[in-house]
Amino acid sequence: MNTKRKRILSVTVCILFLFVTFASLFYIVEEANHHCTGEACPVCANIHQAEQTLRNLSTGTIVHAAVNPILIMCVLVIADHVLFIARTSLVSQKVRLNN
Repeated sequence: MNTKRKRILSVTVCILFLFVTFASLFYIVEEANHHCTGEACPVCANIHQAEQTLRNLSTGTIVHAAVNPILIMCVLVIADHVLFIARTSLVSQKVRLNN
């Protein structure tokens, strides 16, 4: 897949993600004060489904977006201290090379 198609696909996924998030949010706000018909109210079922969608979307993205980069940075810092290799060469030590 070339980069243009990947970019279009990623933009499309982002737009769909935002659309689902805002559609669920606006539906909950719009139907918050509806006249409930009882135990098997379809509007309440839809509100519950929209809330569940928001929970699922927010939990996954926040954990992966916030925790993973922090863990990666900690591992890189520790690896840098543990695996430190002195970068010396003959030129840096000013060694004279004779023929």
